[in-house]
Amino acid sequence: MLCLSRGWLLLVLLGAAPAIASDRIGDIEFFGYKGLDMAKIRETLSVHEGDEYSERTESQVRRAVAATIGKEPTGVNAVCCDEKGNRLLFIGLPGASYKSFVYNLEPKGHERLSSGIMTLYGRLDQAIEAAVRRGGQAAGEDDSNGYALINDPAARSLQLAVRRWAIKHQRELLPVLEFSSAVEHRRVASDAVGYARQSQDQILALVRAARDPDDEVRNNATRALGVLVRSNAALASEIPPDTFIAMLNSGIWTDRNKAAALLMQLTAARNSDLLAKIRSLALVSLVEMASWRRPGYAYAARMVLGRVAGLPEDRLQELVWNGPVDAIIQAAARGADVK
Repeated sequence: MLCLSRGWLLLVLLGAAPAIASDRIGDIEFFGYKGLDMAKIRETLSVHEGDEYSERTESQVRRAVAATIGKEPTGVNAVCCDEKGNRLLFIGLPGASYKSFVYNLEPKGHERLSSGIMTLYGRLDQAIEAAVRRGGQAAGEDDSNGYALINDPAARSLQLAVRRWAIKHQRELLPVLEFSSAVEHRRVASDAVGYARQSQDQILALVRAARDPDDEVRNNATRALGVLVRSNAALASEIPPDTFIAMLNSGIWTDRNKAAALLMQLTAARNSDLLAKIRSLALVSLVEMASWRRPGYAYAARMVLGRVAGLPEDRLQELVWNGPVDAIIQAAARGADVK
């Protein structure tokens, strides 16, 4: 649940709703690779750009990487999509720029959401998928209220229904998000909390959920925080950044993707202490992500990296979209070892 509706967030925010995936592999990108022989890894990889994508692709990648470096990838994500509908492969590697992201303990509680909200989310996912398939402006999103509202009327009406439910049931939502042993219920709660009334409790619950053992819960919670800050920049000061800086070094693509998107919001004011901490703890990971070829996927990392480098915002925007990206990387690398 929620995979499709959340997985294409960044492209929607940038005004380019993706096509539904084809059966071909587009770009193959890597992260976490500092200190590894990337030429050898690429040479021995058993799948290539332009190859047919299949259910075996992930296992083929895992076997090839393990045979080359003696360790499996930390993650393999097939992400929809480039302009031709090809899937993009993001492969996490256990190099020196990978650091295990510490999760909360697996929840054991019996807390559950009502069947009504679970059913509502099933309908919402179907409506969002239909909007994405139509493409164009239907999948665009308005975050100005502090919660996501898609342009498509059918999906939007269901999101507004979630909003009404969340306001009435916040006391039910927060314990499920923190304590429920049922991952599907935590996944729904992690999204629905973003539709609840804005409060310190809401923000703290989402920050804690950003370390949930489940990838999708972390994804939804971090995304919801990003939506809140996009609607109200003053909320940036209420979100402790340490979890998300650590998340930049994760071996999971969705962690890095959403952490970069949130930190792009948190660094907008260019707080010098925050930028110094990011430089100290996650510079190499940002360089890896900024080096991805497609600006739609590298955008947030390039923005954060450019702010760490001290580039003026107008010049940074130009470099993010038109390049050369090396100018951002070189500016950030001055006085630091990012090789």
